[in-house]
Amino acid sequence: MFMAIYTQEIIGIIGGCGVAAANELAHRIEKRLTELGCLDDAQQPEMILFQATQAPNRIAFAAGKSSVSFAPYFIEVGRKLKTCGATICCIPCNTAHCVIGEIEYAVDLPFVNIVSETLFFILEKYPESKKIGLLCSAGTRFFQIYQKHSQSLGYHLEFLFPKENLQQSVDDGIVAVKRGLQYASPEKAKAFFTGAMDDLISQGSDVIVLGCTEIPLAVGDKCYKNKPIADSLSILAEACISRCKTTKTS
Repeated sequence: MFMAIYTQEIIGIIGGCGVAAANELAHRIEKRLTELGCLDDAQQPEMILFQATQAPNRIAFAAGKSSVSFAPYFIEVGRKLKTCGATICCIPCNTAHCVIGEIEYAVDLPFVNIVSETLFFILEKYPESKKIGLLCSAGTRFFQIYQKHSQSLGYHLEFLFPKENLQQSVDDGIVAVKRGLQYASPEKAKAFFTGAMDDLISQGSDVIVLGCTEIPLAVGDKCYKNKPIADSLSILAEACISRCKTTKTS
């Protein structure tokens, strides 16, 4: 018995933020489906990946340090993906979801929302969780992206963040991953984030969210010191898969 994928959906990925995270998303979709028994190319969904590397700095915009929005460029890319046949889209970047409503409306395609999907995952898998420790960019933190999505969904969650000096270490780690440190020295890459995770645990976090898609490239654990980890990049991959029609064939 194996799972075959028969889908009318074509997944459009707006990447480039960062490049490695978008490549990893495509890889995780393929890898997960292979684990489920989809061993032929034709059993995999069609995907279009656009590395949108020329956008204005989304973290600076979300953090209130720049007035130049990246949304118009992402809208242009989303429309290109739609013209090429994409029927659903996603952006493997948590920070970009500060304007996801604007982008989705203008592109006129449904978007698989990484922030909402991560919250759905937590409430389904860890329903007793109330305090959520969040590792994310300064932009995601400042714009309160997770808090706003949680409120819009009617969830009553408390979000905890690392102390300011440890937030700086997280931001430095994100940059280090973008520059490929996880390939050259995996332990050094992970070390940027462990102090912040320790701090989140000390604050009483029930779950730790890897709320930036660069972080899972350095932190591959499913739990840390007995606390579960919610990896937003893997959650997005699973959500994209679930949007494709599936059938089981013997």
